[in-house]
Amino acid sequence: MNSYIESAFIVPWISNLSGMRRALNDVYLCLLCVFSFVCDAAAHDTESLSTSYQSILQAREEATLQASAFDKADHMTGNWWGVRDRLFDSGVEVFAFYNSIFNGNVSGGSHPQHSTYVDDAFFGMKFDLEKLFNWRDGLFVISGINRSGVSLTTNYVGSIYSVQQMVGGQQPFLYQVYLQQKLLENKLRLKLGRFGASDDFNTSPLYGYSLNNGINGDIRNVLFDTRFSAYPFAVWAGALFYDPSPDFNVKLGIFQTSKDQFNANDNGLNWSISGSDGYTAIAQIGWSPLFFKDNDNATDDKKSMTALLTEGLPGHYWVGVTYSGWDLYKRFEGGYEDHSYGFYAHADQMVYQETPADGQGLIVFLAAGYYPQTSISIVPFQINLGLNYKGLFPKRNKDRTMLHFIYGDISSAYARSVHTPGHGSAHSEKVLEFAHRFQLTHWGYFQPDIQYVIDPGGTGDIPNAVVIGAQMGVTF
Repeated sequence: MNSYIESAFIVPWISNLSGMRRALNDVYLCLLCVFSFVCDAAAHDTESLSTSYQSILQAREEATLQASAFDKADHMTGNWWGVRDRLFDSGVEVFAFYNSIFNGNVSGGSHPQHSTYVDDAFFGMKFDLEKLFNWRDGLFVISGINRSGVSLTTNYVGSIYSVQQMVGGQQPFLYQVYLQQKLLENKLRLKLGRFGASDDFNTSPLYGYSLNNGINGDIRNVLFDTRFSAYPFAVWAGALFYDPSPDFNVKLGIFQTSKDQFNANDNGLNWSISGSDGYTAIAQIGWSPLFFKDNDNATDDKKSMTALLTEGLPGHYWVGVTYSGWDLYKRFEGGYEDHSYGFYAHADQMVYQETPADGQGLIVFLAAGYYPQTSISIVPFQINLGLNYKGLFPKRNKDRTMLHFIYGDISSAYARSVHTPGHGSAHSEKVLEFAHRFQLTHWGYFQPDIQYVIDPGGTGDIPNAVVIGAQMGVTF
């Protein structure tokens, strides 16, 4: 056993020391570059896969992928005079994303004719442990976040669902710090450390096109009704992902649950585990079929791998269940519940495809969440619907056009707890959203957006709100 350890780990590690020193020198230089860009982006302070998904990943999902090569065309700052190429070859990859929203309530809501600006800078590093230490199929990721800006929703709209998905923890955070290990010829993936459940569970890249956080990230009632950990709030966690075939996958996870997990004041630096903490367990099973696949008219040597993987109409379907054991779930009308549970489901399907190679066409998605404990659930039932078309307009093949709808049924117990005499009782809130994302370059986009919030707060006392604005983002 000792000789095996020496030959498998110690000798390769020593032989790689010189390469590691060169990599570390480049790391120091790249860190200066990354943080200079991030600090510049954050200076605007005014107060979260299958092959068919890889072009529409959200930043926190893209950060998990291990690319086969560094492509400077996908990054605004290029390869830093060759530094990023050398880093990548040695096993170190730097990532940085900046996204912002500027929008305003033009009519209705609690206080119309106001606007705000919010932003989100997400940055970090990936370490390929196989290149660095001969640790086969190992990956280490560390990331940070800086958010800033004033909530339009809280101050001027009055809705339950935030019209700006970048609101929540408006300050710097240390986010992901985790180790990932692939096993069984990459069919099994183990992830341990600090991260959020929303990075891997109950989320779709399609959600990232919505400015409203009723869709963006996760279906929102999972976050309303549990201690489901979500970007930018990380917790101690472990997750197991099993992909026995390209069509099926199973995800299992367990996450720390605590009264301070959504506390922004610790900046993600409170790593403690206390006796009052509980847990949230999540199980999800997924199916990713490819309908109407037809390879009859071409042979393998004449078809690109991209065409083989994307030809046909891809779909993604999953169901999940969450159970949380924690003694401090506060009932709206007094007392505590010692557990929370619920279910969620998602289906998206491409229903029309222009050309297989680039995925142009129409995708329809539906997502729903059901958390039946009305004594602790703000929104026991929610359903989201969406249409997402890639390349709708001529010569704009990479643009996306989106139409979204959100319906949230408000708990009667919650409605009673917030009811004001002489005013209506909360029943439901709805949101209709339309947007078009202009993919200006490989690394930058601009997305005008309009939202119509129906019954903000669910009571009928606040006029329906029209919110217009835009989101923009760049990959550094």
